[in-house]
Amino acid sequence: MGSGPHSLLARENLQRICAEHLRANACTVKIVDVEQDFQEALNYSILVTPTLVVEGPRGRSTIIGNLSEVDRVLLTLGPD
Repeated sequence: MGSGPHSLLARENLQRICAEHLRANACTVKIVDVEQDFQEALNYSILVTPTLVVEGPRGRSTIIGNLSEVDRVLLTLGPD
């Protein structure tokens, strides 16, 4: 897992968002470490980190950054 300050903050923010705004088991989180699995990062078109890739019925969306803009993250996640 990425250990840079932005990656750590993004992970903490995502955990908080999931706990506070999503129902239990509403989503699956998969962490891709670009340094350890570059091919998997390319498969998801991740070229900048940290990046959140959301795949769902509305297609694929990405958010780049530490996920501190909670409203933006929730808008991207959309309703269940």
